[in-house]
Amino acid sequence: MPRVTYDPAGSSIIVDLLLESEDGASSLLLPVVLDTGASLTIVSTELLVRLGYDPTTPLQQRQRIITGSGIEYAPRIPVRSATAIGQTVRNLEVLGHNLPPESGVDGLLGLNFLRHFSLTIRFRKGIVELVKAR
Repeated sequence: MPRVTYDPAGSSIIVDLLLESEDGASSLLLPVVLDTGASLTIVSTELLVRLGYDPTTPLQQRQRIITGSGIEYAPRIPVRSATAIGQTVRNLEVLGHNLPPESGVDGLLGLNFLRHFSLTIRFRKGIVELVKAR
């Protein structure tokens, strides 16, 4: 069963997210917060560009998001594949948006990734399990 551990005393659950580049030739491993309150997965725009994705394409669909500083519009970018907690989703749409540097992470793992699976969080033990939904 795919699982990861985290510090149960911490203020958030941080997991690794492996994103495949646009051409499929490389990938990046990013620390992200597992966020069941986020509808969509969010990744730093700068890192998406490093992976070969173009968030500035005029035809790129934009998503309205509410942040601590107001309303912004972030590009919706389909990535070839995203892997977290031992599970992969192909053609996952992510929002290109930079979180504050003090967050210490490169994005959020949202429901559009998690809903493909059954998610179990054992808060007292600091364990996250993710299995294919039946």
